[in-house]
Amino acid sequence: MRSVLSFFSMLALGLMIAAGIVVAPAGTGTTTIAGFELGSPTLDYRSVIAGLGIGLFIALIAQISWSQVARRLGDWTAGQARRLWLVGWAAVFIAVLFYF
Repeated sequence: MRSVLSFFSMLALGLMIAAGIVVAPAGTGTTTIAGFELGSPTLDYRSVIAGLGIGLFIALIAQISWSQVARRLGDWTAGQARRLWLVGWAAVFIAVLFYF
């Protein structure tokens, strides 16, 4: 799973760099040829920032060991069983008070 997420994050970063190199023109974005104004595509910096942010977020998610997360959550739940039991009873009693 980590290698797949790492691959997609690097793919997103590579596409953003390629878009920056290929699409970003120099100048105002309009060119006049034979009296016609031709609009060339310009680089949308919000999209670049969003793409880089998503790529970095995917890279951060890829760093998490998901098998360890499940194991640690199970250990924490087992360790907090009595407290969770009391919280459950408190939720039931509060629900009864609100219902009536």
